[in-house]
Amino acid sequence: DKHKRKLGEATMSSNPILAAVEGGGTSFVLTIAELVDHDSNDEKNSPDKEVTVIPYTRFNVLHQTSIKNTTPEETITKSTQFFSTYCPRKEGYYDALGICTFGPVGVNPDDKETYGKILPGSPKKDWRNVDILSPILNACSSPSSDAHNRKIPVYKVDTDVNAPAMAEFEYRTKVLKEKISSIAYVTVGTGIGVGLVVNSLPVHGMMHPEGGHVSIVPLRGQHNDDTFDGYSWGSKCPFKGVNTVEGIASSVALTERLGNSSSSDEREGLKDLSDDHVTWDHASNALANLCVTLTLITSVEKIIFGGGVMNRTILYDKVRMKTKELLNGYLDLRQVNSDDGLKEYIGPSVWKESDGHGAGLVGSLVLAQCAYNEQKSQNRQKDFQPSFIFSNVKNVLSVTSLLLVGTLFGMAISKKR
Repeated sequence: DKHKRKLGEATMSSNPILAAVEGGGTSFVLTIAELVDHDSNDEKNSPDKEVTVIPYTRFNVLHQTSIKNTTPEETITKSTQFFSTYCPRKEGYYDALGICTFGPVGVNPDDKETYGKILPGSPKKDWRNVDILSPILNACSSPSSDAHNRKIPVYKVDTDVNAPAMAEFEYRTKVLKEKISSIAYVTVGTGIGVGLVVNSLPVHGMMHPEGGHVSIVPLRGQHNDDTFDGYSWGSKCPFKGVNTVEGIASSVALTERLGNSSSSDEREGLKDLSDDHVTWDHASNALANLCVTLTLITSVEKIIFGGGVMNRTILYDKVRMKTKELLNGYLDLRQVNSDDGLKEYIGPSVWKESDGHGAGLVGSLVLAQCAYNEQKSQNRQKDFQPSFIFSNVKNVLSVTSLLLVGTLFGMAISKKR
């Protein structure tokens, strides 16, 4: 555990308290944070030495832990215990909750049957139909037995790629002041996921993007003909996992290509491969195919990569060069035709896992922040409308009164005449 604080230690703070869950395939990262106003000069917003400030955000991390993803029951139970035990309010509730998780997951809040649940199509059999939201939301609410007085946080659920896409978009538009309306976030790990923000909003539609399963053109050439027939997770995936981005470039697929099992220990062995190993050619080709697809279909303005496989930093230049090659000069745009443009267009996340706060963690906090801000905005509208209406009624009555007085005065003058 990192950044521990005693129960009730932050109760004097008036800042909103956020709970966040980054639900990954191998681990769940659980975070408790304050949402601070960076424009405020109030000393209470100055973090002490026991608080971790996440760069380029308004989040001060009060407490954080990572738990291994074992069985759904054990993982969720440990998550609920964490939020119950370390809630910094004596009343035992949070202002907002954000959950980003592996998919496919229900992200439509209007569909009460699926929202916050792992959907039946998940390749993770044990997690199919598991409700992640309800038990964690319960743990983040006040323990009052009176339902009318119980304080329940507002909440949002999204994928572990849409949430980081939102975080990256917020950073680039609000901190860097970039004039963009779209961004893609691609995580490359045990699986491959694609999050999209288009027209400044996360893309959902029927469900959410599943770009890791799009088909690609495998390498062809005298020494590079790809005979790999797909990864073991592909049985229930599109194209049965053959010649797809995830079926080629995920750590599971890369490990199995080497003739090894896809166990976590075997996947660790990828670190020992040299930079010039042909495995990285296949990986970069698949990821470049994905970049081309995203570019041609969504016209997205930035493509950001994250995930453990991308710690192999030589992949960035290989993906950029292959993307340019595959586009074949079709788009007359600096972003995809020049080296400098490609470095700006395709690159790493601003947040590093090695720093203890990767884009997924930040994304889960951004979900909570969005939920909190939306509620705050709705409350302002509710407060505004009655006073606005009342004010206008008073104005109308005042004008009417003046007109009436004027009319009566006019009539009195006429009679005298």
